[in-house]
Amino acid sequence: MISKLYNFWQILRENLWFTPALFCIAYFFATLGLYIMEREYFSDAILPQLFFSGSNDDAKSVILALQSSMITMATLAISITMVVLSLAATQLGPRLIRSFMGDRKTQNYIGLFFGSIVACFLLSSILHDKNPEQWVPKVTLNFIFLMCFANLFVLLAFVNHVAKSSIADQVILHVTNDLICALNRLTESEDENSENVQENKGDIWPKDFKRKRQRLYFNRFGYVQHIDYDHMVQIAEDHGLYIKIHFKAGHFLVEGEDGVHIYPTSESYCEDIEKEIRKCFILGNQRTPTQDIEYSIRHLVEIGLRAQSPGMDDNFTAITVLDRLSSALAILFKKKIPSEYYVDSKNKVRLWAKHNDEADLIFSAFDQMRQSARDKPDIVAHLLKKLKILCDLAHSKAQKNGLRRQLKEIEFDLSYIDKQVLDIENLKSLCSELLEQV
Repeated sequence: MISKLYNFWQILRENLWFTPALFCIAYFFATLGLYIMEREYFSDAILPQLFFSGSNDDAKSVILALQSSMITMATLAISITMVVLSLAATQLGPRLIRSFMGDRKTQNYIGLFFGSIVACFLLSSILHDKNPEQWVPKVTLNFIFLMCFANLFVLLAFVNHVAKSSIADQVILHVTNDLICALNRLTESEDENSENVQENKGDIWPKDFKRKRQRLYFNRFGYVQHIDYDHMVQIAEDHGLYIKIHFKAGHFLVEGEDGVHIYPTSESYCEDIEKEIRKCFILGNQRTPTQDIEYSIRHLVEIGLRAQSPGMDDNFTAITVLDRLSSALAILFKKKIPSEYYVDSKNKVRLWAKHNDEADLIFSAFDQMRQSARDKPDIVAHLLKKLKILCDLAHSKAQKNGLRRQLKEIEFDLSYIDKQVLDIENLKSLCSELLEQV
């Protein structure tokens, strides 16, 4: 349930309207509450001369002017945001638009502008039916005036933030932080005590699973955003089933695909159980980082590939991407990928679900970058340096296999650029040395 809520929250927070909507609601009730409190307790109070001292007609004019100014300021902020999104889509990739839209500071700044508009609109509606001789809510009016004045500095801070956020290095850092958060959330520490169910899996997994399995077909299509493994284990335990999932979160599920195989141990297996299992999968039109470690890796790789394209030819950005990817993989090497086998309350394996191992993540991080850099010796040399660091940190079989695969490919690529680099022999010897190390 927590993972489902987190998936919903990830989708919600990447919408540009969500946080501004919360600001509008907060400003509405804050303004209304301040007005009611002033009317009940401070209507007869003598306020300092610094406060507004005009009539209701003057108050209406002031609040309408402030409302018009805030609408103009909000329109300017939206226009600036759209320009930055357009530049980001062109230079860094269209998928990074979601990162810009989900940026908390950008949403907060826009929320302040829209909240001020709502506050001005509410007070203008209150003052609309008042006669010139009636009581004027001076405290509320001055509060809104100060709030609108503060938005001038908010606009300056917003422009400063947007200018910084459009720099490639800042975007790469932001995506890397998301990747590190995903690694910390979806992996386990090396010192965590967990039962190794993989060793005894062969003893308790049905020998005739492949022969008696039932295929579960999906009548929908889309990206797998979330898989409720715990609920699926509970279903398997209640009905005496064994379940094998051949895909993971981030996989695009085709209608009619049979990526789930079920082994029934009784005659109680029916279509209702299949419907219940299908409910454990959340499908959507886009990938989310809820259970998908490759989500942020994919974004970083896209920045690096665009930087290496003929239209951009920005090797420095590609090198920065390699630095960040290697730093994230170094954190991964200190972690442990969760087991693919899930046990029930009696410690019996009920679910076998495919997960990414370290070799898969190394391939996702470096393979496309390496292929794109075949004619760029400086990037290949930098990639070798990063792989040398990772080879020193690698300790598991999957980590070493993933690094070995990349080094063999680089060894082949070095023959392609043999005539372009004077010190190619040094790179070849380094590659051979690393292959022997892993």
